[in-house]
Amino acid sequence: MPREPTSPVADAIPPRLRRKGGTPRQVLALTLIGTLALGLFASRDLPSWTERFEIPALSRLAATWDGAMAALGLTRPHETLRAAVARLIEVGWGGKD
Repeated sequence: MPREPTSPVADAIPPRLRRKGGTPRQVLALTLIGTLALGLFASRDLPSWTERFEIPALSRLAATWDGAMAALGLTRPHETLRAAVARLIEVGWGGKD
């Protein structure tokens, strides 16, 4: 079977794989799922992120959401990961020599 000619592209995705993309509906569904996952497991960063918008009601909502996620125990993975990275930094991992 002859190989399909390829032309260089900026993102290095071969043309045969580029044709197998998702539909707009699938992309929307994955975006919503990703947003929900971030909302559940990254709520610790949400209050500081929403403060940048300078909308007090949004900041209060984010703080309330973070409190609810903490009450459910869904902030533990975030806190564990942060603590692990802090320990690694303390021992010199990833630092300049």
